[in-house]
Amino acid sequence: MGKAKPVTLAGRRFETQGDVVAFFNSQKQELLPDGPITEGELFDMLKDLYERYCNNSPGYELNGRLIEGFIVAYEKRQNNGSWSTTACFKVHFSNGEIRPFSIKKAVKSVADSTI
Repeated sequence: MGKAKPVTLAGRRFETQGDVVAFFNSQKQELLPDGPITEGELFDMLKDLYERYCNNSPGYELNGRLIEGFIVAYEKRQNNGSWSTTACFKVHFSNGEIRPFSIKKAVKSVADSTI
């Protein structure tokens, strides 16, 4: 079993990948701004994560698009017979495109690239 690798996003260090995922999934709907997240620490961390994910994932290149903001939508999902509300993250690009992305996959990609 390997040792957990720390992950740093926008200058904030997390001891494990699980800590990063938990941080993003713990964002409370009532504490987030109405509309897209376009500035602040959460924006900086999401942007750093998404840009690094794109750099490590063929087919996800930015291709000249700029990241303008992030949207967090909340969906009810069933897991093992129980319902829970899950934060779903989407990136908003300068060309008007909005794409969902998996925080868990992005974090794994970023952590794997720091080996």
